[in-house]
Amino acid sequence: MIHKLLRSVETLAPVLRAAAPQADQLARLPKPISSALVQHELLRLWIPQSLGGLELSLPDALQVYEAAARIEGSAGWAVMIGCGGGLFAAYLNHDAAQALYGSPVAVIAGSGAPTGEAERTAEGYRVSGRWRYASAADYATTFTANCRITENGSAVLDATGAPLIRAMAFDASQVTVLHTWNTSGLRGTGSDDFEVRDVFVPRSHTFSVLTDTPRETGPLYRLPFGVLTELPVSAVALGIARHVLEAFETLAQRKKGYGSGRLLAHDAGVQRQFAQSWASWRVAQAGLHALAAEAWQAALANQPLSTRTLAEITAGCALCVSQLRSAVGELIALSGMTGIQMDDEIARGWRDLQTVAAHGSVSPLRLSEAGARMLDAR
Repeated sequence: MIHKLLRSVETLAPVLRAAAPQADQLARLPKPISSALVQHELLRLWIPQSLGGLELSLPDALQVYEAAARIEGSAGWAVMIGCGGGLFAAYLNHDAAQALYGSPVAVIAGSGAPTGEAERTAEGYRVSGRWRYASAADYATTFTANCRITENGSAVLDATGAPLIRAMAFDASQVTVLHTWNTSGLRGTGSDDFEVRDVFVPRSHTFSVLTDTPRETGPLYRLPFGVLTELPVSAVALGIARHVLEAFETLAQRKKGYGSGRLLAHDAGVQRQFAQSWASWRVAQAGLHALAAEAWQAALANQPLSTRTLAEITAGCALCVSQLRSAVGELIALSGMTGIQMDDEIARGWRDLQTVAAHGSVSPLRLSEAGARMLDAR
């Protein structure tokens, strides 16, 4: 299966790269591109097999995310985030999951921030709210969003005394998409805002990845949701960085340095930096794959990941993305004006990588949290 998926990515490479400028202008993927991702089943990697999904292993899925992002950053993000929505099917009863995920064209968009309110009733919830950063909003069939639960207008608290949070699933027809995505990088992801107003959601269409027990029992669904966010986001960063490295290598064979008659490829300083940047990428890739393999082996053995291992994954992903930014950034400086042209693939890759790094799951701020866990100093 993994080889078929990687061949699909390679088959789509020419059209994905050709569409990148248009995706930047539209601030979303052109319709033929999003349709191609759906047609090749690249958004069904983590939908359970019981629903006709692929239920791909973590290491194999990361290969697909990295390969797609190596072709084009926004497409790689679209594949990764679209597949991530498939995980939620494991938390719904079979009939609800079949209704939302059973169609071969099902695409899930959503937001994890609890910026909506769901008033609990006897039959379900009445929901209103607005959420940000819903990648794939323009072609999603279902939206999921975290909400604060209320009853008779007052907040419902969980066992710890904190506001009770649950995710609600909406049909796309119930949602208003607000075209707000205007960023420097990953522009083609179309990560727009969306809102609902007094929409009814039955209880069967709600879930929590933090407190509910998955209905599905496969190893993929035994892994914590945080692990299934941090590692995939980092895999996209790996793919984007690889694209920039390759684009710079091509540039160095044809561009001369400022005030010099030599090609960049023949400059000793450029040679040294390129070797260092490439080695940094290779080390980051190896580290990420090792973390994923460790997590997957634990899932196969039905063993929970220790607090220490979870902290190491968090730290490893944050450091991986940070090192990739440094490695690529040094090459951007050596690329001259090419690295700041809006329509150049090197510049686009750099902007995309910076945008991935802004995702909270791989923020440098996570290093302090991870270190505190390792040292038991919380």
